[in-house]
Amino acid sequence: MKLNEKIEIMLGRKRMRKSAFAENVGITYRALANYMSGKRNPRKEILEKMAGELGLTPEFLGNDKLDIELTLEERFIKRVYASEKDKTAAIQFLADTRGLFAGNALSDEDKDALMECLMEIYKDSKGSKE
Repeated sequence: MKLNEKIEIMLGRKRMRKSAFAENVGITYRALANYMSGKRNPRKEILEKMAGELGLTPEFLGNDKLDIELTLEERFIKRVYASEKDKTAAIQFLADTRGLFAGNALSDEDKDALMECLMEIYKDSKGSKE
């Protein structure tokens, strides 16, 4: 897995923007864009700062032969969504749904009702394809 892929995944997990990441690392957004596109490789000290900000080791971040294990959500989004617009919508939907279940905004009864609605939508969509 390439450096840019690891950065994208970790920024997504931390819900951090690339501009904030670049600022925290002490580089320009332009420099980060060059690293992300593969036009340039970060110097050792920059790689160390990037890794520290992402919670990774520099050796792991810089080694293309080592992969980050994707979560179930990340595997789903990577497999299903090709366009950035759809990918963004899916990420937001999953985040909102997670928030509903985890945020104590819903009672257990309401959580059950939400799951039933999602299952009905799922079953309807499968039935319309058959």
